Amino acid sequence: MLLRKKQASQRRAAFTLMEMLIVVAIIVMLAGIGGVFLWPQLTTARKDTAAIQTKALTKACGAYSIKHNGDFPDSLRQLTQKDEQGNGPYIQSLDDLRDPWGKEYQYDRSGPKNSGNTPDIWTTAPDGAVLGNWPKSTQ
Repeated sequence: MLLRKKQASQRRAAFTLMEMLIVVAIIVMLAGIGGVFLWPQLTTARKDTAAIQTKALTKACGAYSIKHNGDFPDSLRQLTQKDEQGNGPYIQSLDDLRDPWGKEYQYDRSGPKNSGNTPDIWTTAPDGAVLGNWPKSTQ
């Protein structure tokens, strides 16, 4: 009789295949549901990141302008290099000139959307939204 109780407890030492499949199915369903709710947040976060990066690039252009008699750089790539006077770089690397989707930021030195006060820096999100450094009223 003592032998039977010991064998019964040894048989139940692990999960069955069916129990493991049910647990995996529940985890997959929860991950799928979570993805549906988190995906829009990821898109919003990327747009916010792009807006912040355009502001940072605008400040780098302003720093460049101070050292170059009020002139803005011809391109954003100039911000990553030292000039003839030894000023710069104003941006650490070329990777800082890419938006969250991997495209380079667009640049217009004349800044028509900023009334010519600062250059226009913008990117386009995959959904077609234009994200730039100009005031909201001109978008």
